[in-house]
Amino acid sequence: MSRKSYLFILFLICIFVLSILSGCSRPEKNRDTTPITPSEATEIPMPPKELDPSQILLEKMNLEEKIGQMLIVGFEEALPTPQTQQLIQDNKIGGFILFQRNYMDFDGAVQLTNQLKSWNKENPLPLFISIDEEGGTVSRIPDEGTKFPDARLLGQINDPNLTYQMGQVIGRELKAMGVNLNFAPVLDIVASKENKLLIRRAFGSTPETVAVHGLQFIKGQQKSDVIAVPKHFPGHGDTIVDSHGGLPKIMADRDMLNRRELIPFRETFNEGVYALMVGHLAFPLIDPSGLPATKSAVIMKDLLRTELSYGGLIITDDIEMSAYMGQKDDLEESILLSIHGGVDIFVVGHTYDVQVKILDIIKRAVQDGRISEDRINQSVLRVIRTKNKYHLSDEMINVEQARQNFGINEHKNVLEEIKRRSKKVR
Repeated sequence: MSRKSYLFILFLICIFVLSILSGCSRPEKNRDTTPITPSEATEIPMPPKELDPSQILLEKMNLEEKIGQMLIVGFEEALPTPQTQQLIQDNKIGGFILFQRNYMDFDGAVQLTNQLKSWNKENPLPLFISIDEEGGTVSRIPDEGTKFPDARLLGQINDPNLTYQMGQVIGRELKAMGVNLNFAPVLDIVASKENKLLIRRAFGSTPETVAVHGLQFIKGQQKSDVIAVPKHFPGHGDTIVDSHGGLPKIMADRDMLNRRELIPFRETFNEGVYALMVGHLAFPLIDPSGLPATKSAVIMKDLLRTELSYGGLIITDDIEMSAYMGQKDDLEESILLSIHGGVDIFVVGHTYDVQVKILDIIKRAVQDGRISEDRINQSVLRVIRTKNKYHLSDEMINVEQARQNFGINEHKNVLEEIKRRSKKVR
């Protein structure tokens, strides 16, 4: 047999063997040959949604840290004391309100804010450092700064751009001092000269004037990275009673508020306002309980949150005023009414004993179930988001560099223009 014949026969034998082996493989039983639809296929895992950093921080905070964020406090002394340090380091206080009693000059103001920040380094959130700087009647900046006139004059000049510049300059000088939150502007509509508390501090007597100039002041402040806090919701204009000494009762119904007092607030909400001061004002035709707005769920929840869709911080006027603490409710009852009503932050501008008592009241109320921790979380989450939005920090301020933005000629030129224009309206 030739070699070629031998190889050919061997090739045929291999083919035969392979065919037998393949026939011996077991067929699959009941194999489903229906195509797999996308809905039946295994889902591809999606990357997790980006976590909310504010929510993450909130979940890391303990109860004491959360409660501390609900207070902005002041102190009576010229310099911060060991009690001030304790409020920061032990009570995790959310912020401070400064008065001229706390510093003598610009350098002293910067040294003060730096001291407060240094004590706060170990806390989860930077401090609100706040002030009342409206210009004119209510001014807290040192004398070296640019001292603007009352808002009423800006309303009379009626140049919104000039009001914007005033707000921006005030913001720059506050930022130079270390202040990051300003309880201004006044959005009350004041027609009567009998309202001695606010006649000069309000931009005018009509909703239109107050809305236009209030909004421009806010925009100027926020351009300078200072949080503007308009006040005194829902409107302190139509009364001659000073809430420092008694509780004003304003006999305005919902229709009147919609046509007057609420217009400036509504306009600023539409443009983006992240904090608001509520006044100690009773509106019996709206809330028959006669409670001041700072204790009223009807005004804060129903009107402010629901009807006006306001989602920012609700901050009280100073609760040591008679219109809040001088009423029949005791302090504990008042604080609980305010929290249930919707308050996020209490301003307590003077007394250390009152400040620590409020912290204790809130803590005990959470522990015994009179206030849920979820309710506290709602307020603290707003605080965190506001502080994050404005990139608040406890970074120290260089006094020499900061002085280059305080009381400078560029700022004084805006003041001189206001003075020049004011001669035409008097």
